[in-house]
Amino acid sequence: MKRPVELTDLLRYRFLSAPEFSPDGSAVCFFVHQADYDNNSYTSNLWLYDLPSDSLRQLTSSGREKAFAWMPDGRSVLFSSGRNDAKKTETALYVIDISGGEATHLRTLPRALSSLSPMADGSLIALGVDEPSFDNPYDADMMFFDQVPFCSNGKGYTGQKRKRLYRYAPDGTEQQLTPDLLDAENYTLSEDGKKALVWGPVFTDVRGQYSALVEIETAGGGVVREILPGTGFSCRWAGWLDGQILVTGSNYAAHGVNENVKFHLVGDGKTLCITPGLDRGLRNSVGSDCRYGSTDLNLAFSAEGGRAWFVSTDNFRSHLHTVDASGKVEQFTSELFSVDDWRIRGGRAAVVGMKGLQLQELYLADGREERQLTHFNDWVAEECLLSVPEHVTVDNGTEEPLDGWYMKPVNFEEGKRYPSILNIHGGPKFVYGDVFFHEMQYWTSKGYAVFFCNPRGSDGKGNGFDDIRGKYGTVDYDDLMTFTDWIVDNVPFVDGDKLAVTGGSYGGYMTNWIIGHTDRFRAAASQRSISNWISKMGISDIGYYFVPDQQGADIWSDHEKLWQHSPLKYADRAKTPTLFIHSEEDHRCELTQGLQMFTALKLHGVETQICVFRGENHELSRSGRPRPRLTRLRKMTEWFDRFLTAGEE
Repeated sequence: MKRPVELTDLLRYRFLSAPEFSPDGSAVCFFVHQADYDNNSYTSNLWLYDLPSDSLRQLTSSGREKAFAWMPDGRSVLFSSGRNDAKKTETALYVIDISGGEATHLRTLPRALSSLSPMADGSLIALGVDEPSFDNPYDADMMFFDQVPFCSNGKGYTGQKRKRLYRYAPDGTEQQLTPDLLDAENYTLSEDGKKALVWGPVFTDVRGQYSALVEIETAGGGVVREILPGTGFSCRWAGWLDGQILVTGSNYAAHGVNENVKFHLVGDGKTLCITPGLDRGLRNSVGSDCRYGSTDLNLAFSAEGGRAWFVSTDNFRSHLHTVDASGKVEQFTSELFSVDDWRIRGGRAAVVGMKGLQLQELYLADGREERQLTHFNDWVAEECLLSVPEHVTVDNGTEEPLDGWYMKPVNFEEGKRYPSILNIHGGPKFVYGDVFFHEMQYWTSKGYAVFFCNPRGSDGKGNGFDDIRGKYGTVDYDDLMTFTDWIVDNVPFVDGDKLAVTGGSYGGYMTNWIIGHTDRFRAAASQRSISNWISKMGISDIGYYFVPDQQGADIWSDHEKLWQHSPLKYADRAKTPTLFIHSEEDHRCELTQGLQMFTALKLHGVETQICVFRGENHELSRSGRPRPRLTRLRKMTEWFDRFLTAGEE
């Protein structure tokens, strides 16, 4: 007999990432991650799927693997690992034969490395973090910054750190390949490995949003040539297509930093757009709390066989597509609801994705179908009662109706009315879809209905829909309230007198905004929120550019506009009991944002609490450590129970 989803089911879910074909395309190596409650961490091990024999087996078992790459011979895999207590500022490299046996320690390099690329000559190309030493002549323990940003979510106070491309000779000798002032975001190797395209901003004091693109000789020749100078264009990816350099990017002229990027051919320092009609976010922005980490920027695109490959979010699902040098775009996957991670080899794609209410599995896509290869999470549907999101479209008075969903409580009884939770996504340029969300399944298992939508500002419908610069708290608020009205009026089991609201990041901002503009919700849980655009500009790791871009003003040109769109301005009107959830190391929506709202509500007699998680950052709900993740969800549910269901039988 099936049972409702339990809070601790999160500990059993498997999360997959980084599928990588062997050089001959006969096998796929990938990561499998799982929560480790006892150690309050996650295990990460390498697995191998052999395509000719349709067989799956585990390669490593230490649980501490970090990054990997196939060796050029295709018979072994190189990986970095935290086993043997390797330091965070070092990279311990191991190699394992895929035919069997134990991993062998190759060497330990004195730098944190990512994006490993082993070369045929035995050398290694990788991105590394440069951490300049601060010669402190003062009698005090201190940090020293002279550039902006000085912090990064998930990485703490970064100070002068930069990322550079390095080459390591077989003996471990290090050579820096990129210029000192280039903060490398990522790189693409040529097919023969002799050249690399590297992109990132060039700066001394303030890290800008435009990026340079350089072509580098990986054997150690330094910069071969400058492709783009780093002014007027932001490069997200670069590669070679039919002998030409193809990039994705934007100049942000029309729609700001959230503008949908396009494909461009590059020559003589100029870009030529080949996809002028492509108006979608070229990434997967379908939200879920059942993934591990995030996809590397370099792996959001690939070039092979005369085509570039990319994922875009179309309405509320994401699909893999291709584009050729003429700009012709074709959809490659169709059955998956969310394409989370992928690699290409020989016209086929190894995809980690979600389909229906299945959690992540590995699929093989050939352009006609997506064949499921693994079954790590089949037990969820076999054991658990799941609530299926029911899709609706709601007229909001514009040309683009709202996509929304509602979920029935499990063990639903006809004729009964249920307390209900409005859940608001982050971004704002993300989307909700119909994939698995642990928190929403848990709430339905506790007797709540859940409803959610994609208001203006969301991804998937083009720049005209997602561009809400200067309008935060206006058209998006209208959409959320229009959708709530529709749910209350048209879904008979939703009790309009027992509503709660929650959301994180941008969703936390909107939760803060809502409690200052309506009393219709009995309880609220504001997570990793924004409350004050004025203070956010100088503290957040993105505030210095995101605030003026999204609000159309800065603290000097029009601080009144920033205050007008700040929920803190309206906090004296709030009456809704509100729980604030923040993380001590969140440098994206910093703790002080929640503290300001918490203080304001306390001063005005509103019942409120703030829960601050130490050692966590902005990603708490998605990739935070297991114990804080479970506590966060339990704390929110207890808050809703207190104000929506207390005293009921």
